[in-house]
Order: sequence, then C-alpha cells, then structure tokens
Amino acid sequence: MPMADMLIDGAAHNQMLSFMDGNAGYNQIMMAEQDIHKTAFMCPGHIGAFEYTVMPFGLRNAGATYQRAMNSIFHDMIGHSLEVYIDDVVIKSPEEGNHISSLKKAFLRMRQHKLKMNPKKCVFGVQAGNFLGFLVHQRGIEVDKNKAKSIMEALPPRNKKELQSLLGKINFLRRFISNSAGKIQPFSSLLRLKQEQTFKWEEQHQQAFQEIKDYLSNPPVLSPPKRGRPLKLYVSASEVSIGSLLVQDNKEGKEQAVYYLSRTLTEVERRYSAIERLCLALYFTAIKLRHYMLPHTIYIIAKTDLIKYMLTRPMLRGRIGKWTLALTEFTLRYVPQKAVKGQAVADFLADHPGEEIENMDSLDIANANLLTRAHVCLNNPIYSIHLTPWKLYFDGSKTDKASGAGVVLEEPLGIRHCYSFQLDFQCTNNRAEYEALIIGLEMLVELGIQSVEILGDSMLVLKQIAGEYKCLSPSLAVYLVAARNLLAEFREATWEHIPREENFAANELAQVASGIQMPEDCVQRIIKIGRKSLPSVLTRGMEIEVNSALITKDDWRGPIMTYLQYPTLPSERRVRIMATNYLMWNEDLVRKSKDEVLLRCLGKTEYMKVMGETHEGICGAHQGGRKMCWLIRRYGYFWPTMLKDCINYSKGCEACQRHGPIQRAPSVPMNPVVKPWPFRGWAMDLIGKIYPASSQQHCFIIVATDYFTKWVEAKPIKTTTSQEIITFIEQQIIQRFGIPESITTDRGSSFISRDMLDMAEAFKFKLLQSTPYYAQANGQAESSNKVIINIIRKMLEKNPKQWHEKLSETLWAYRTSKREATGMTPYALTYGHDAILPMEIAVQSLRIAHQHHLTGEDYSQAMLFELEELDANLEDKSSRTRHLVTNLVQQKPRQAEFEFSQTWRPQKTQDESYSSRTTLVVRSLAHQTIENSHFCPFQAGGIAVLPIQKASQSVKKTKSSAKIQLWYRFAGQPSI
Repeated sequence: MPMADMLIDGAAHNQMLSFMDGNAGYNQIMMAEQDIHKTAFMCPGHIGAFEYTVMPFGLRNAGATYQRAMNSIFHDMIGHSLEVYIDDVVIKSPEEGNHISSLKKAFLRMRQHKLKMNPKKCVFGVQAGNFLGFLVHQRGIEVDKNKAKSIMEALPPRNKKELQSLLGKINFLRRFISNSAGKIQPFSSLLRLKQEQTFKWEEQHQQAFQEIKDYLSNPPVLSPPKRGRPLKLYVSASEVSIGSLLVQDNKEGKEQAVYYLSRTLTEVERRYSAIERLCLALYFTAIKLRHYMLPHTIYIIAKTDLIKYMLTRPMLRGRIGKWTLALTEFTLRYVPQKAVKGQAVADFLADHPGEEIENMDSLDIANANLLTRAHVCLNNPIYSIHLTPWKLYFDGSKTDKASGAGVVLEEPLGIRHCYSFQLDFQCTNNRAEYEALIIGLEMLVELGIQSVEILGDSMLVLKQIAGEYKCLSPSLAVYLVAARNLLAEFREATWEHIPREENFAANELAQVASGIQMPEDCVQRIIKIGRKSLPSVLTRGMEIEVNSALITKDDWRGPIMTYLQYPTLPSERRVRIMATNYLMWNEDLVRKSKDEVLLRCLGKTEYMKVMGETHEGICGAHQGGRKMCWLIRRYGYFWPTMLKDCINYSKGCEACQRHGPIQRAPSVPMNPVVKPWPFRGWAMDLIGKIYPASSQQHCFIIVATDYFTKWVEAKPIKTTTSQEIITFIEQQIIQRFGIPESITTDRGSSFISRDMLDMAEAFKFKLLQSTPYYAQANGQAESSNKVIINIIRKMLEKNPKQWHEKLSETLWAYRTSKREATGMTPYALTYGHDAILPMEIAVQSLRIAHQHHLTGEDYSQAMLFELEELDANLEDKSSRTRHLVTNLVQQKPRQAEFEFSQTWRPQKTQDESYSSRTTLVVRSLAHQTIENSHFCPFQAGGIAVLPIQKASQSVKKTKSSAKIQLWYRFAGQPSI
C-alpha cells in the first residue's frame, strides 16, 4: 500500500484539483474463477450457500488487490497528474490551463478499463478539497475543519473509554501539532487506571485539554518538501518526551513546516542522558520520516553536534552503535541551534523547552574591533549577524611576471567587498587558487562569520576540499590541510563550482594583480592591490603536519579519517557506513572491536614493521600467519587485510621454509591429560644430546611444561645427573609456582633414580612415568620440545653453537605466543595480562598510552578481573580443542605422493628444450648428521629442476638461491 503522507503531499501545491470516488468500491473487481469458492457463505432463512463473483468487502487482501489494479490502470499518470489511494482519486494540475487535458486523459483510461466513479461524490475544477482526511490546496496542507471542530466542541471525557476516543482524534492530527506527546502527557495517568479505580478529571487535565483546543483553533499550514532543496530538522528532548520539526525554506527564504513528530519516552529511555535523548530523537525521526529525509540533505539544528557525538563513541555495541549505523544512509549536516533565528525555531522551542547541555558554545557577533589584518583596509566597519551565509568568491592567476589572488566577500544584504593581492613568491596556478581561498577564509574568520558559501571556478580545489579528488601533490597538501582547518572554524560551510563568467569579479581582481592587461572597453576604476611576500600557510604561523592519508594514494585510512574529521563534507555512503566502526583518538585512526577493545589502525609502512617484529624480532617465534594475526590484534593493532598479509609474510620467510616440521600420522589413539588448575601438573623431558654443543659445553636442555597454562621452563645443562634435575625442579618450579600435584617424565635413568623418588616423597607430589620407548605418551613435553627446537633452529642457522644464549629469548617468544590448545598466551594465563612486546615500543599501542593514567589499585583490579575471566573461559576452550585434536590425529595416514606442479612447469621452446630453470625446496632425507643434528634445516634449498622426460625429473644443487620458493605440491611426504 502507498504511504498516505506521500499522496497527500503530492496533491498539495496545485492550482486546480478534481476529486473522484470509485463506484461500488471493491465490487468492480471480478473474482478469479479458482478463488470464488473461498467466498462462500450462508444466510439465515435461506437454503444453500452463496458465492461472490465480484470482490467483496472484508477479504484480507481486498484493499491491496484494488490498489494494485488502480496502479496498473494509471501507472504512467501517478505522481504526475494523478494520485490514487484505493478508490479515492485526485487529478491535479500545477497550472489551471492544463487541467482539462489531464481530466480527459484520466477519463479515457477509465473508459478503456471499464472503471466507474460515483458522480455524487465527484468534484471537478476546485482549488481546494478534502483528500484522505486533510484539506489540500495550493498553499499546502491544512487540518480538516470538521475534524478540528469535533475536538474543539468535545466535552471533557467522563470515563476511560471516552478519553481513548478523544486521544484517537488528537493523534490523527498529530502531524500538525507541535510536541503532541508532551501536550497529552497529563492524560497518561488516567490511561493507566484499572477497572476498579475511579476516573477523576482534574484541573491539570482540563488545562491540557484547553491548550490543545487553543492550538487547533489556529493550526499551522504544512508545506510538502520540494526536491532539490535541503531540509532543516529541529530536534529536542525533555525528561518525558522527544520531538522534532522538519522544515524547508521556500523561494523567499521563509521557513515552512513540513512535519511535526513527537512521542513519549519509556521508563528505560527516561534514564538516558540528555545528549542520548537528543540522539534518540534524531534516530526516531529518521526512521519515521525516512521517505522525506532520504532524497534531501538534512541540516540538523540542535543544542549540540549529535553527528560528531555518535561518531566519536569508542564502542560500536549498544544503542549508540545501532543509531549511528541506521543514520549512515542519510546526508546529515549539523547547524548549531543558536546560529539559526526564524519563526519556526522560535515556535518549536516554545513547545519544546528541552534541557540544558553542558559545554555549549555561545553565539558570537562580529564587530569592527575584529578587523585587525594589516593588509585589509576597509573604509567602514562590517557588522555581522548570523542569519544567512556570506558568499566568498575566489580566483587565482599565474603569469610569467607574477601571480595574483582575487577575493570578493558578499554580505547577506548584497554589499560586496573586493580585494586583490599580488603574490611575490613562486607558485603554480593551483597554489594561487588556494592562496585566494585561504585569504578569503581568514578574513571571514576574523570577522566572526559562522556561515559561508564558497563559490569558485577551480574544479580541482573544490573537489579536493570535498574529498572527491585525492591530493597527490605534497606542495598542495599543505594548502589543503590549511583550508580544511579554516573551514572547521565555521559552523556551516558549503561550496559550489560556478562557470568563469559568474566568477568574473574575482577573476578580474586576480588577473590585475598578476599583471594581465585588461581590455580597453572595461570600466575604468581604481583597484588597490595588496602584496604578499610569503605563502599563507607560513604567515598564519601554523606548523602543518601533512597526514599521509591525504597524499598517499593507496592508504586505506584516508577517506575514513577525512569523514571523521570533517563529517560535513560530502562523502560516499560506503565510507559513512565504514566510519561507524572507527573514531579519531589523538590524531590516530582507531577501530572499535566487538569485544570493546580499541585497535590502532596502521598504514603499510607501520604494519610491515609490526609483522617483522612479531615474526622474527627479539621475541619472534616464527609462528604461522594465523597466530601472527591473533597476536597483533591482541596487542591492539588493525588493518583490513591483516590475516592475508600475515599468512603471506609467514610463507615468505626463508627460515620457516627451511625448518618446516615433518607431519607424521599417529599409530594409536590419543589420550589427552586434563589438569583443571594452573601449575598442578607438569610434563618434563630432556632435549639432547645436542650436536654441536654450545660454546659453554652445554649438551642438554631440560624442559618442563605446565598442563593448564602451557607455561614452559627450560635450562641448558651439561650433564643429566639426578642432582641437576632436582635443582631445576626446586628452583624453576617449586620455588616459583608452588608444589605441583604431579610431574610426568619418561623412564630415563635420571628421572627414576632414588634421589628423585626421595624428593617426590619429601614434597608430597606424584612422580609419573610414561610408557617405555613411546615418546608420544608424554605428549605435552614432546610438543614443547619440538616448538623450542624449531624456534632455536630458525634463530641460529649461521652460528648454532650460541643456542644457549638464545634459549631465554626462545622461552619469551613461546610464552607470549598463542597456544592452539588454550587460544591464549601462557603469559596472559599466568599473570592476567599480556606482556609488553617490542612492537609496542616501536609503534606505540593504545593500551600503553592508557596505562599511564591508571593508579596502582586500578591496574591490579583490572589484572585480577582479566585473569579470572581468562581462567573461566579456558576450560571450555581446552575441552573443545582436545576433542578436535583427538579426531584429527586418529585419522588414517595417507599415501605419500609427489606431483610436479603444472602451474610452474617451464614453457618449452620450438626445439623442445626448456628456456629457464626453477628453484625449489626439497626435503633433506639425511639431515640429522652427527655434526649438526638438532639445529640443521629439514629442507635443502637452491635446487634446480631439469626435466628429462615425461615420467621423471632430475634435480641438482645450485650455488646460491636469492629466495627459496616452493615450486611443488604433494599430498603427503615428498619423495625425490
């Protein structure tokens, strides 16, 4: 069904109208043969059933079916010369002379489709008439006198039912009543009365009833909005209701009301803050009047900048995030309430007293004392009152002799002030255009002007200011930043590109200053030319730091930062929707995450630095791409393609390719160990004997891993005596984390010695042993051993004898990396917060900046709270991970198969020889030699593939390979 408000608006503003009503209503539509039986009914006193052959009243979809038929009949006339709502038809003509032709066309269409009208209900050739309960005419829309009379002559209600009937009549006219919800608020207590309670009409009720009668005695005339003109939206909120008024300026510049809207707040909404109630009023209006607001630019007039408030909320979740996302489809501009003076706002404020909001800017009125620029000389002072915007015409000119700038300031009353400046420094024509614009804006700022309309013939300058063109020139970028900073001083600023002919005055002033001789037929007059020896960006004393987003073509942050900093500038809807997830924090772009954590957004240079520190820095564990992405996000950084970039970075690491692990399928089912509390169970093992030994002759590493947090303790040792192991347990486990419940080891002689058994008995913990000759039985220890060996191997490819010095860095990298079993880092599970990593020092994160403002008590409480939350979520995560890993490891092993990739096969030449060679990484089958068994690479790099025949390939070692690339794919372990 069409919207009644739109049809009423379409019928208004016409000189001649004709109203018609369908004859017999729905009965003109024939029933479909297959649906006739659905209308069967029986009559008392008659035998048998009856069926309708035409569409009767009362069918559920009768109204919609009739409307579809009318839309089909008048499809090309609706909205132009005719409006129809079911069986009510109005034929309209903006000009009186065209009305007969419109009637003729409508009657011919009715005759063609055999549509009949009731002549007793038709009126032709009138200037006003009743349509859908409202009086429409050339001036707009009015309240039907009969409906207003029924309210004004009504007696005070005597019971709840009569009150409901009265409020129903008032609500029908709520479009015309300013703050109707507030006016009927005194009746709310009577509507909540129960049946056993007495209905009592008191003085306050009679006073509110009389106020409504007085208002309807002279109701406003509403004017439908015109396309192509902006709309103004006044919003207000009190403690019990919210309201809004939609208006539009007519050709004479006078405001005309379009729609009044209001509603009562619920109990929950009344607890909102004053600013949130204003945001709710804006959201409610946008939802209800979407059909009005969507095609127009809306200037929001309120006590505070609601758009900026909602965009700067740090969290996307909640009602503010919902409202912000819903408003992204509209083109909204903020105008301070005190900067607008008119009858509409005066009447609206009288009906909506509203509430005071803190930090409100006062209205500034300029005076002659503000005119202090040395190069601005005015004979008479200019006084400004912010009613209508000033106009700024600007133009620049560049010749071989000099450059010039022309500025014309036009007051609201039409008085013009012209200025011409010669630029005594080297500049291009575009820089001269910017100079003229900045000079004009500086003058208006010093005059205290709050509203300006900028007019110029430079498409480049205006499009760059609007954000439609990117500024790729560093020399123009400083001017762009300076111009935008000046525009931020105005409450309202608009701009428009005009032809050079309409900008003749400013163009002439610029050309005269640049030394161009004017034609002899021009009117002779004296033009005073000022001189500027330095660019405007320097004379203003600004230290301009050009944002990389303004001059970098590929920086993804640019459009979002521009919109957040200058929300009044035109922008794409896609950018407005994306901007709801971001905010500006100390000149940096920050993303709002769903878990209420603010993430600093990085550009390409910054995130490449962060990925390098994370993957192969001091604490880098050479982890995979997904773990890198999780860790970087965990520490408060974001960019849109971070997962893809992290995976590619990890795959491109040469050390990771050389030392990639060998995957083997298990032979027996997996039995995971469950420890539901930190440091209650440890898995211990020895790594070694290690070849080569360290420079300090360390040959072994003793490793212990906590089952719950996955925290690892490790120490290099020279011998594997029982005393070394006992000392390690006492110093690294018991004295740091307390006495455990159990320690699981293999059946090595050092672990099952009498000294170890005596120690376990003394400290009252269980010493458990795994199955002999089956390393997987102590899987936690073996897993930690593998990770530590892999990390050290990637760090020490060139000097493996220094592995004992890198062991502490290896442990740090392991403890600050996410473990798949827990989904968290061992450090966070142990201490309740993440460690400070080098990347946070190189590129400062938000949490470091925030921690400077926390007290010791606040910091400890936050840490304990986070630790409790992590422990609560860990058990569920660990359980799901155990089931997943168990299912994976119990899968049957697959047959190993090597396949040469067709994608990377070299192209043959005409003589069937290969034009180039490719390098690949192959598995070294005998990599564990006595000299270098633990820390040698698994792959041999720099292999050239030489195809010999279709069934086989030949490989040979090359001297060097600049970058190792994986040119083969395999289903299992490759065999060459």
